[in-house]
Amino acid sequence: MADDADTAVWKRLFGDYSDAFLDHSYQPRNVGSIPDADVHVRHTGPCGDTIELCIKMKSGVISEITFIPDGCEGTTACGSALTELARGKRVKDASAISAASIENYLDGLAEEHKHCAGLAVSVLHQAIAQLIRKTRSW
Repeated sequence: MADDADTAVWKRLFGDYSDAFLDHSYQPRNVGSIPDADVHVRHTGPCGDTIELCIKMKSGVISEITFIPDGCEGTTACGSALTELARGKRVKDASAISAASIENYLDGLAEEHKHCAGLAVSVLHQAIAQLIRKTRSW
């Protein structure tokens, strides 16, 4: 966040969320698609929010990862955090990313957004399953 005064106003307007959560909610990283992605998956969670995920691999490493959220600020923050956590990791290591990993990365999640981390992890696991089927490599 820019400074303490901005942060105070932001929290008054948007709730008592962590700075990391607010930053990833309203300035998400890696939004978009990858035209020549190795995999492109879309998953809708029980709440109705959806995340589309694109992954490009190079030598068994996730070299590019992007997402397109359709949902609340929690879905956006968790998708953004997921892409930051997964980029540069080997597929096997990325498969270890959990909802708790995302929650920790965002310095906590409000109860009403905890399911968003699960949505992000679900779409990642679907993408990894497709990568493994496609490449048969870890």
